[in-house]
Amino acid sequence: MLKSIRYSMLLASASALLATPALAQVRDLDNEASDVRVFQGRVAGEPAVFYVTTPAEGSLVIDVLASGDLDPVVRVRDADSGETIAEDDDGGEGLNSRVTISGEASRRIVIEVDSYSADWAENGDEYGGSFDLRLSISNCTSSGGMAITYGASERGSICGSENLYTFMGEAGQMVEIAMIAEGDDLDPYLELRDAAGETIASNDDGGDSLNSLLRHTFEESGTYTIVATSYGDTTGDYRLRVRSQRAATAQLPLQMIGIDDEASGELVSGWAGDDSLGLTHIDYQLNDAARAAIASGNGEITIRMTSAGGGDADFGGSIDPYVEIGYDTPLGFAVIDADDDGAGDLNSLLPIDLGPIADNPGLLDMLRIRAQGFGGSAGAYTLTITEGMEPRASDSWGIE
Repeated sequence: MLKSIRYSMLLASASALLATPALAQVRDLDNEASDVRVFQGRVAGEPAVFYVTTPAEGSLVIDVLASGDLDPVVRVRDADSGETIAEDDDGGEGLNSRVTISGEASRRIVIEVDSYSADWAENGDEYGGSFDLRLSISNCTSSGGMAITYGASERGSICGSENLYTFMGEAGQMVEIAMIAEGDDLDPYLELRDAAGETIASNDDGGDSLNSLLRHTFEESGTYTIVATSYGDTTGDYRLRVRSQRAATAQLPLQMIGIDDEASGELVSGWAGDDSLGLTHIDYQLNDAARAAIASGNGEITIRMTSAGGGDADFGGSIDPYVEIGYDTPLGFAVIDADDDGAGDLNSLLPIDLGPIADNPGLLDMLRIRAQGFGGSAGAYTLTITEGMEPRASDSWGIE
């Protein structure tokens, strides 16, 4: 509370004394000519204050570059209302500060540069240091809420503010949203908000690399907002895709499979924060006919898991199959063998001899085959079990 009063008094004093040339701490930058738009300042026991008008189009990038031991903090306020627009400590290089101010119209703002140590300074303590205030104009603009539809693809830029996209959702309907960085600088971050502005889902790294992938099944019909932004202070260009509408298909986490059967499924990434009935893995139990065949034969089988292909990589459609076999125990899934690339081309092939447990119905009943994506990859796949033990590819690895 005391700190808020302090800054309110400071702004009031600065406004009243703006026309007085003797106050070097308060400068009207609109009246100063500078080709490079770099201004020197100093924090000396209180913030340095600057006034400036933001551009009508694009964004104003504000950098505070310390030229000594100063750890700068920058605060930006609306000059008319005193409302805080942005605040940053270490958003620039090292301990330097950076904020980006975007808007649809120009406005008068107050830039306050202070020291990080000011928060702990007591009466009589000395703190501060010199700095450069660098102002630059970016062509990056924000979307204030454009409409988007299923199957749409939009391009945008993140430069310090979030971009908003609105659309209609229906109860029981699933939406899949992918935000893909175009370049190495941006770390995409997605949120989904309801009509009240409450965040109901979010995702950071659900897609490939640092890209975001969000899935959500709506509980209610209404207007929803996709928020495209960044993790941390990263900036850059992106593509935003909303997948063509698909039904939210429920899959059982435990299914039966027999010899020469072909099972199919679709897995989601373990990083996607998915709530659309998607599964990160599916377990298979041998059916009665398969257990009888193993008990009456030599017990040798081969499990093959293959990518179904044709998926959309932006939405996790490039699964790297990974198969495990083990037991369902009270303490969880106990793996006894696994394979990643045994069939070549990233597909899995797992030959295993179940002869040692062929005459133990209890162990055969507990046996599970787990289909999943290696490294959190996702997409559609097929799974088959055949009699006999096929050789693995030379570049495969499994549990020995």
